[in-house]
Amino acid sequence: MDDLYDASDPAHDGLDPAVVEGLVAEFIGPKSPRPIRWHEMSADDYERAFVDLAGWVRWVALRYQLDSRELPPCWWRHGAQTEELTALWGSWEVAYGDRQSASAMADWHSMFAEARERLREWTSRTGCSAREHREGTTPPWADDLYAHWWSEFATAISDELGAEAGTDHPDAGSPE
Repeated sequence: MDDLYDASDPAHDGLDPAVVEGLVAEFIGPKSPRPIRWHEMSADDYERAFVDLAGWVRWVALRYQLDSRELPPCWWRHGAQTEELTALWGSWEVAYGDRQSASAMADWHSMFAEARERLREWTSRTGCSAREHREGTTPPWADDLYAHWWSEFATAISDELGAEAGTDHPDAGSPE
């Protein structure tokens, strides 16, 4: 049991994290893939993950014979489709993991069927086809986030909180 502790590190007074991670992997299995948050990734991690996602999407398109009504060639240019496919990829990684029961694969196929419906809807909304890409539309208020809309939103929230603080609202707290 002495090998659980990293005695060479005077600042470390607990279990050696590498040893603990190894024991967890041995008894419970490897870590499940973590969700991908594209907007939080460094440029290098983003590129590496996107290339991996694209490889998996290509495999899925071939394996399940998806057509351009579900998955246009420009899928990677559309945030909603990218997010949907990223979620499918992560859940596929878990469902097809070595320590999963066979029913996890069936569960993944249920998720996949629902996702295909959403992919068809988003493809229909953009108007993309096998031969043509069309830019999606962004609600004007969302595109104007740091200008007029955001300012109006922040002011309204501030006013609302100020109004609540002056009432006997249970969440308003007690005035000092």
